[in-house]
Amino acid sequence: MTNYFTHACRFQRPPGALPSSMIGFEALTGTLDDFGFEDYLNVPQDSETFRPADMHHGMEVRLGISKGPACPSFI
Repeated sequence: MTNYFTHACRFQRPPGALPSSMIGFEALTGTLDDFGFEDYLNVPQDSETFRPADMHHGMEVRLGISKGPACPSFI
């Protein structure tokens, strides 16, 4: 069982605007079914000032094709 935990912790989303959900690890530990106040309070996607990340613009900035911040929602 320890081997499963090791592999579940290893797989994450690459660094960027979207956080890793760690769904595999939550399924193995049993925390997938837990739902607390922190799960629905202060969610960035519910904010009035939230702008979703434009992945194409972010890649253009990294390649030097476009100017500006890679993700304008973090300004």
